[in-house]
Amino acid sequence: MMPRMMILLFVCWLFAGEDATAAQPVKVRISYSSRSNSNTPFQLAIDKGFFAEEGMEVELIQVNPRLGPTAVINGDLDFTTTFGTTLRAIIGGFPIKFVAVSVRKSEHFLVVRPEIKEIRDLNGKKLGVATLFGSDQRAAEEMIRGKGFSPTMIKPVALGEAPVRAQALRSGVVEAVSVSPPFDLALKAEGFRVLAGPQDVEIALPTSGLAVSNRTLQQNPQFVKRAVHALMKSHRYVFENKKEIVPLMIRYLAQTPEVAERSYDLLLISLTRNGEITDREWDILTEKKKAADEVRDFSLLREVQKELKIK
Repeated sequence: MMPRMMILLFVCWLFAGEDATAAQPVKVRISYSSRSNSNTPFQLAIDKGFFAEEGMEVELIQVNPRLGPTAVINGDLDFTTTFGTTLRAIIGGFPIKFVAVSVRKSEHFLVVRPEIKEIRDLNGKKLGVATLFGSDQRAAEEMIRGKGFSPTMIKPVALGEAPVRAQALRSGVVEAVSVSPPFDLALKAEGFRVLAGPQDVEIALPTSGLAVSNRTLQQNPQFVKRAVHALMKSHRYVFENKKEIVPLMIRYLAQTPEVAERSYDLLLISLTRNGEITDREWDILTEKKKAADEVRDFSLLREVQKELKIK
């Protein structure tokens, strides 16, 4: 009788141990390139417990956009939110795919020194960007193009994240910067001139998404799906809960309530409701150097859309 009881107790202990292990959240590392309102859905997913509901303990890590894709491939990161540099890496052969698009339209503004009166005055001048060929540079080029000029008129200079670019503009190191809220308003209040904005960009120009290695996507699709599920819940929450999102934005970037209100309104214009952009928009972004199927995989996203009843 006693040996049977001992065996029963051992089995119960074993299964209890497995349950406890299964209940432990998985540590997940997600990179972003710079602090901006584009990160709001990811920060919200942490704060509201959307990632935790999926069994994920997420750490958001600021990483140089040029290093993000390599870190994803090496396994140092699980995902990156950086869009422009990651897309360029994929076109160059990196085995990564976007599984969702978060911000589909640039929120950048082209801010210049006071002596620059109009776009034509930028000819031969320097543009401060986060990294060469990144999302902010592409946004500046599209804003210039939208005003009827060639982007080749200005020389991009890689400087780093928005506060560094803003300081470079103040000191005269560059004559123009491409920045997103709230930095554009802060510079405008100091006397700098805003020459163009999101309204001048005609194409989809994503600034953040969710990208993962092909290996993880193939070997652990449920892990990827849980991250997409949390992100899409966060997107829906952003659209439906302005009273909670604005205070979050105030805390995250230390912006005034007035600036945060305006940033929220811009985010609603820029944020995707369903996590997608069209294949035609992918073709424009990749210049048809890669087929849409080679740069994105929305199969898990579409499962999430059905589950959350997102159209």
